[in-house]
Amino acid sequence: MHYERNTKKQITYRVPDTDITIPATLLCGRKAGKTITISAGVHSREYIGIETLIRLAQELTPEMVQGTILLLHCCNYKGFLSRSSDVMPQDGKNLNRVFPGAADGTPTQKLAAFLESEIIGHTDYLVDLHSGGFCEALVPHVYYHGAAKPSVCAESFRIAEMTSAKFLVRSETKNGFYSHAGQCGVPAIILERGGCGLLHEEEVRQDLADVKNILRGLGFLLDLPAKVYPHRLAQNGRYLDAPVSGCWYPKKQPGDRLKTGELLGEIRSIYGETLFRISAEADGVLLYQTASLGIKAGTPMIAYAEVEKEVSQ
Repeated sequence: MHYERNTKKQITYRVPDTDITIPATLLCGRKAGKTITISAGVHSREYIGIETLIRLAQELTPEMVQGTILLLHCCNYKGFLSRSSDVMPQDGKNLNRVFPGAADGTPTQKLAAFLESEIIGHTDYLVDLHSGGFCEALVPHVYYHGAAKPSVCAESFRIAEMTSAKFLVRSETKNGFYSHAGQCGVPAIILERGGCGLLHEEEVRQDLADVKNILRGLGFLLDLPAKVYPHRLAQNGRYLDAPVSGCWYPKKQPGDRLKTGELLGEIRSIYGETLFRISAEADGVLLYQTASLGIKAGTPMIAYAEVEKEVSQ
Protein backbone atom coordinates (compact mmCIF):
# COMPACT_ATOMS: atom_id res chain seq x y z
CA MET A 1 0.00 0.00 0.00
CA HIS A 2 1.40 3.40 -1.02
CA TYR A 3 1.30 6.24 1.50
CA GLU A 4 1.75 9.88 0.52
CA ARG A 5 3.91 11.42 3.22
CA ASN A 6 2.86 14.49 5.23
CA THR A 7 -0.86 14.09 4.50
CA LYS A 8 -4.12 13.66 6.39
CA LYS A 9 -7.09 12.24 4.53
CA GLN A 10 -10.64 11.17 5.26
CA ILE A 11 -11.25 8.00 3.29
CA THR A 12 -14.00 5.41 2.95
CA TYR A 13 -13.33 1.71 2.59
CA ARG A 14 -15.92 -0.19 0.55
CA VAL A 15 -16.23 -3.94 0.92
CA PRO A 16 -16.75 -5.55 -2.52
CA ASP A 17 -20.16 -7.06 -3.31
CA THR A 18 -21.74 -5.56 -0.15
CA ASP A 19 -23.20 -2.27 1.04
CA ILE A 20 -20.61 -2.13 3.85
CA THR A 21 -18.48 0.99 4.18
CA ILE A 22 -15.92 1.95 6.83
CA PRO A 23 -15.19 5.66 7.40
CA ALA A 24 -11.51 6.18 8.18
CA THR A 25 -8.80 8.78 8.67
CA LEU A 26 -5.30 8.19 7.31
CA LEU A 27 -2.43 10.19 8.77
CA CYS A 28 0.97 9.92 7.09
CA GLY A 29 3.78 11.64 8.93
CA ARG A 30 6.68 13.52 7.38
CA LYS A 31 8.99 10.57 7.95
CA ALA A 32 8.28 7.01 6.87
CA GLY A 33 7.98 4.39 9.57
CA LYS A 34 5.72 1.66 10.83
CA THR A 35 1.94 1.59 10.52
CA ILE A 36 -0.58 1.29 13.33
CA THR A 37 -4.32 0.72 12.89
CA ILE A 38 -6.72 1.84 15.61
CA SER A 39 -10.28 0.58 15.19
CA ALA A 40 -13.64 1.15 16.85
CA GLY A 41 -17.25 0.21 16.27
CA VAL A 42 -16.72 -3.49 15.61
CA HIS A 43 -19.77 -3.59 17.88
CA SER A 44 -21.87 -0.64 16.84
CA ARG A 45 -23.25 0.50 20.23
CA GLU A 46 -19.87 0.63 21.96
CA TYR A 47 -19.58 4.38 21.79
CA ILE A 48 -16.50 5.27 23.85
CA GLY A 49 -14.03 4.08 21.23
CA ILE A 50 -15.96 5.64 18.35
CA GLU A 51 -15.94 9.07 20.01
CA THR A 52 -12.28 8.61 20.96
CA LEU A 53 -11.29 8.20 17.31
CA ILE A 54 -13.41 11.17 16.23
CA ARG A 55 -11.44 13.36 18.64
CA LEU A 56 -8.08 11.77 17.87
CA ALA A 57 -8.58 12.40 14.15
CA GLN A 58 -9.36 16.05 14.88
CA GLU A 59 -6.33 16.52 17.13
CA LEU A 60 -3.56 14.81 15.18
CA THR A 61 -1.70 16.45 12.29
CA PRO A 62 0.89 14.91 9.95
CA GLU A 63 3.57 17.13 11.51
CA MET A 64 3.01 15.36 14.84
CA VAL A 65 3.27 11.85 13.42
CA GLN A 66 6.19 9.59 12.60
CA GLY A 67 5.11 6.70 10.40
CA THR A 68 1.45 6.07 9.51
CA ILE A 69 -1.69 6.01 11.66
CA LEU A 70 -4.92 4.55 10.27
CA LEU A 71 -8.11 5.22 12.24
CA LEU A 72 -11.10 3.00 11.41
CA HIS A 73 -13.84 5.14 12.92
CA CYS A 74 -16.61 2.55 12.86
CA CYS A 75 -16.29 -0.95 11.40
CA ASN A 76 -20.05 -1.60 11.69
CA TYR A 77 -21.14 1.82 10.44
CA LYS A 78 -24.58 0.81 9.19
CA GLY A 79 -25.25 -0.85 12.54
CA PHE A 80 -24.10 2.31 14.30
CA LEU A 81 -26.53 4.49 12.34
CA SER A 82 -29.42 2.07 12.89
CA ARG A 83 -28.45 1.50 16.56
CA SER A 84 -28.34 -2.26 16.14
CA SER A 85 -26.76 -4.51 18.75
CA ASP A 86 -23.46 -6.43 18.57
CA VAL A 87 -24.29 -7.94 15.20
CA MET A 88 -24.08 -6.68 11.64
CA PRO A 89 -27.55 -5.69 10.38
CA GLN A 90 -26.84 -7.19 6.95
CA ASP A 91 -26.88 -10.80 8.17
CA GLY A 92 -27.15 -10.82 11.98
CA LYS A 93 -23.58 -12.07 12.54
CA ASN A 94 -21.06 -10.85 15.11
CA LEU A 95 -18.00 -9.53 13.24
CA ASN A 96 -15.77 -10.41 16.18
CA ARG A 97 -16.66 -14.11 15.86
CA VAL A 98 -16.22 -14.83 12.14
CA PHE A 99 -12.53 -14.29 11.31
CA PRO A 100 -10.83 -15.09 8.99
CA GLY A 101 -14.11 -14.71 7.11
CA ALA A 102 -14.70 -15.60 3.47
CA ALA A 103 -14.65 -13.44 0.35
CA ASP A 104 -17.59 -15.47 -1.02
CA GLY A 105 -19.49 -15.70 2.26
CA THR A 106 -22.15 -13.62 3.99
CA PRO A 107 -21.68 -9.83 4.22
CA THR A 108 -20.04 -10.08 7.66
CA GLN A 109 -17.72 -12.85 6.48
CA LYS A 110 -16.81 -10.72 3.46
CA LEU A 111 -16.02 -7.81 5.79
CA ALA A 112 -13.77 -10.02 7.92
CA ALA A 113 -11.92 -11.24 4.82
CA PHE A 114 -11.58 -7.64 3.63
CA LEU A 115 -10.14 -6.54 6.98
CA GLU A 116 -7.63 -9.38 6.84
CA SER A 117 -6.40 -8.59 3.32
CA GLU A 118 -6.65 -4.79 3.28
CA ILE A 119 -5.97 -3.84 6.92
CA ILE A 120 -4.24 -6.62 8.87
CA GLY A 121 -2.03 -7.37 5.87
CA HIS A 122 -0.75 -3.78 5.76
CA THR A 123 -0.28 -2.85 9.41
CA ASP A 124 2.37 -3.45 12.05
CA TYR A 125 0.11 -3.00 15.10
CA LEU A 126 -3.62 -3.07 15.83
CA VAL A 127 -5.48 -1.48 18.74
CA ASP A 128 -9.19 -2.36 18.81
CA LEU A 129 -11.37 -0.17 21.05
CA HIS A 130 -14.40 -1.74 22.71
CA SER A 131 -16.91 -1.07 25.48
CA GLY A 132 -19.65 -2.98 27.21
CA GLY A 133 -22.57 -3.27 24.79
CA PHE A 134 -26.05 -1.86 25.17
CA CYS A 135 -26.74 -3.85 28.35
CA GLU A 136 -23.26 -4.76 29.59
CA ALA A 137 -21.28 -3.17 32.43
CA LEU A 138 -17.53 -3.69 32.81
CA VAL A 139 -14.37 -2.64 34.58
CA PRO A 140 -11.68 -1.21 32.26
CA HIS A 141 -9.39 -4.00 31.10
CA VAL A 142 -7.20 -5.04 28.18
CA TYR A 143 -7.00 -8.32 26.29
CA TYR A 144 -3.61 -9.32 24.93
CA HIS A 145 -2.53 -12.30 22.83
CA GLY A 146 -2.08 -15.69 24.42
CA ALA A 147 -2.52 -17.85 21.32
CA ALA A 148 -0.09 -16.30 18.82
CA LYS A 149 3.64 -16.77 18.31
CA PRO A 150 5.66 -16.02 21.47
CA SER A 151 7.23 -12.89 19.98
CA VAL A 152 3.80 -11.57 18.95
CA CYS A 153 2.35 -12.34 22.39
CA ALA A 154 5.25 -10.54 24.06
CA GLU A 155 4.79 -7.42 21.92
CA SER A 156 1.01 -7.51 22.48
CA PHE A 157 1.62 -7.59 26.24
CA ARG A 158 4.04 -4.66 25.94
CA ILE A 159 1.34 -2.60 24.22
CA ALA A 160 -1.22 -3.59 26.87
CA GLU A 161 1.14 -2.28 29.54
CA MET A 162 1.00 1.17 27.92
CA THR A 163 -2.65 1.59 28.97
CA SER A 164 -3.99 2.73 32.33
CA ALA A 165 -6.50 -0.13 32.53
CA LYS A 166 -5.94 -1.94 35.81
CA PHE A 167 -6.42 -5.51 34.56
CA LEU A 168 -4.50 -7.12 31.70
CA VAL A 169 -6.17 -10.34 30.57
CA ARG A 170 -4.41 -13.06 28.58
CA SER A 171 -6.77 -14.24 25.85
CA GLU A 172 -6.68 -17.50 23.90
CA THR A 173 -9.30 -16.54 21.29
CA LYS A 174 -8.53 -16.71 17.56
CA ASN A 175 -11.68 -15.72 15.65
CA GLY A 176 -11.94 -11.98 16.38
CA PHE A 177 -10.42 -8.95 14.63
CA TYR A 178 -7.63 -8.40 17.14
CA SER A 179 -7.02 -12.10 17.84
CA HIS A 180 -6.88 -13.00 14.14
CA ALA A 181 -4.36 -10.20 13.67
CA GLY A 182 -2.20 -12.04 16.17
CA GLN A 183 -2.55 -15.24 14.15
CA CYS A 184 -1.28 -13.24 11.16
CA GLY A 185 1.76 -12.02 13.11
CA VAL A 186 0.44 -8.55 14.00
CA PRO A 187 0.67 -7.60 17.70
CA ALA A 188 -2.73 -6.32 18.82
CA ILE A 189 -4.85 -5.60 21.88
CA ILE A 190 -8.47 -4.93 22.79
CA LEU A 191 -9.01 -1.99 25.15
CA GLU A 192 -12.35 -2.26 26.99
CA ARG A 193 -13.82 0.81 28.71
CA GLY A 194 -17.38 2.04 29.28
CA GLY A 195 -20.65 0.24 28.78
CA CYS A 196 -24.44 0.07 28.72
CA GLY A 197 -24.56 2.01 25.45
CA LEU A 198 -23.59 5.25 27.24
CA LEU A 199 -21.19 8.03 26.27
CA HIS A 200 -19.35 9.37 29.33
CA GLU A 201 -16.90 12.23 28.92
CA GLU A 202 -14.39 10.95 31.47
CA GLU A 203 -14.23 7.52 29.83
CA VAL A 204 -13.59 9.12 26.44
CA ARG A 205 -10.79 11.18 27.96
CA GLN A 206 -9.24 8.07 29.51
CA ASP A 207 -9.44 6.16 26.23
CA LEU A 208 -7.92 9.10 24.36
CA ALA A 209 -5.09 9.34 26.89
CA ASP A 210 -4.40 5.61 26.63
CA VAL A 211 -4.35 5.63 22.83
CA LYS A 212 -1.96 8.60 22.79
CA ASN A 213 0.26 6.86 25.32
CA ILE A 214 0.40 3.79 23.06
CA LEU A 215 1.32 6.00 20.10
CA ARG A 216 4.12 7.54 22.16
CA GLY A 217 5.31 4.19 23.47
CA LEU A 218 5.51 2.77 19.94
CA GLY A 219 7.22 5.85 18.49
CA PHE A 220 4.38 7.31 16.40
CA LEU A 221 4.16 10.45 18.56
CA LEU A 222 7.37 12.04 19.83
CA ASP A 223 5.92 14.97 21.80
CA LEU A 224 6.14 13.38 25.26
CA PRO A 225 7.59 10.24 26.84
CA ALA A 226 5.13 7.40 27.40
CA LYS A 227 3.73 7.01 30.91
CA VAL A 228 4.17 3.87 33.00
CA TYR A 229 1.24 2.31 34.88
CA PRO A 230 0.87 -0.51 37.44
CA HIS A 231 -1.33 -3.42 36.39
CA ARG A 232 -2.84 -6.65 37.59
CA LEU A 233 -2.36 -9.73 35.41
CA ALA A 234 -5.39 -11.93 34.87
CA GLN A 235 -5.81 -15.26 33.15
CA ASN A 236 -8.08 -18.29 32.89
CA GLY A 237 -11.05 -16.11 32.04
CA ARG A 238 -14.49 -17.61 32.43
CA TYR A 239 -17.02 -16.21 29.95
CA LEU A 240 -20.43 -17.56 30.80
CA ASP A 241 -23.70 -17.37 28.88
CA ALA A 242 -27.12 -17.60 30.48
CA PRO A 243 -28.35 -21.23 30.56
CA VAL A 244 -32.00 -20.14 30.71
CA SER A 245 -34.05 -17.04 29.90
CA GLY A 246 -35.53 -14.95 32.66
CA CYS A 247 -34.71 -12.09 35.04
CA TRP A 248 -31.03 -11.59 35.96
CA TYR A 249 -30.03 -10.47 39.46
CA PRO A 250 -26.26 -9.95 39.82
CA LYS A 251 -24.79 -9.92 43.31
CA LYS A 252 -21.47 -8.26 42.45
CA GLN A 253 -20.20 -5.27 40.48
CA PRO A 254 -17.52 -5.14 37.74
CA GLY A 255 -14.12 -4.78 39.37
CA ASP A 256 -15.17 -6.60 42.55
CA ARG A 257 -12.74 -9.20 43.84
CA LEU A 258 -14.25 -12.66 44.08
CA LYS A 259 -13.76 -15.63 46.39
CA THR A 260 -14.32 -19.24 45.40
CA GLY A 261 -17.88 -20.26 46.18
CA GLU A 262 -19.30 -16.72 46.39
CA LEU A 263 -22.70 -16.23 44.80
CA LEU A 264 -22.34 -14.10 41.65
CA GLY A 265 -25.96 -13.89 40.63
CA GLU A 266 -29.15 -15.72 39.88
CA ILE A 267 -31.79 -15.96 37.20
CA ARG A 268 -35.43 -15.98 38.25
CA SER A 269 -38.60 -16.51 36.28
CA ILE A 270 -40.95 -13.63 35.55
CA TYR A 271 -42.91 -14.92 38.57
CA GLY A 272 -39.87 -14.68 40.85
CA GLU A 273 -38.99 -18.37 41.05
CA THR A 274 -35.26 -19.15 41.13
CA LEU A 275 -34.19 -20.90 37.92
CA PHE A 276 -30.40 -20.79 38.14
CA ARG A 277 -27.64 -19.65 40.48
CA ILE A 278 -24.00 -19.11 39.62
CA SER A 279 -21.09 -19.09 42.07
CA ALA A 280 -17.41 -18.31 41.53
CA GLU A 281 -15.33 -21.37 40.72
CA ALA A 282 -12.07 -19.57 41.57
CA ASP A 283 -10.77 -16.43 43.27
CA GLY A 284 -10.55 -13.55 40.82
CA VAL A 285 -12.02 -10.31 39.55
CA LEU A 286 -15.37 -9.63 37.89
CA LEU A 287 -14.63 -8.25 34.40
CA TYR A 288 -18.13 -7.67 33.02
CA GLN A 289 -21.73 -8.75 33.36
CA THR A 290 -25.15 -8.16 31.88
CA ALA A 291 -26.70 -5.07 33.45
CA SER A 292 -30.26 -5.52 32.18
CA LEU A 293 -33.03 -7.26 34.09
CA GLY A 294 -34.07 -9.42 31.15
CA ILE A 295 -31.65 -12.05 29.90
CA LYS A 296 -31.96 -14.58 27.08
CA ALA A 297 -30.60 -18.11 27.13
CA GLY A 298 -27.34 -18.39 25.19
CA THR A 299 -26.40 -14.70 25.54
CA PRO A 300 -23.53 -13.31 27.67
CA MET A 301 -24.24 -13.28 31.39
CA ILE A 302 -21.00 -12.74 33.31
CA ALA A 303 -17.21 -12.95 32.93
CA TYR A 304 -14.44 -13.14 35.49
CA ALA A 305 -10.78 -14.09 35.56
CA GLU A 306 -8.16 -15.23 38.03
CA VAL A 307 -5.76 -12.50 39.14
CA GLU A 308 -2.08 -13.39 39.27
CA LYS A 309 -0.07 -10.47 40.58
CA GLU A 310 0.61 -6.76 40.25
CA VAL A 311 3.27 -5.74 37.76
CA SER A 312 4.88 -2.39 36.96
CA GLN A 313 7.75 -1.39 34.74
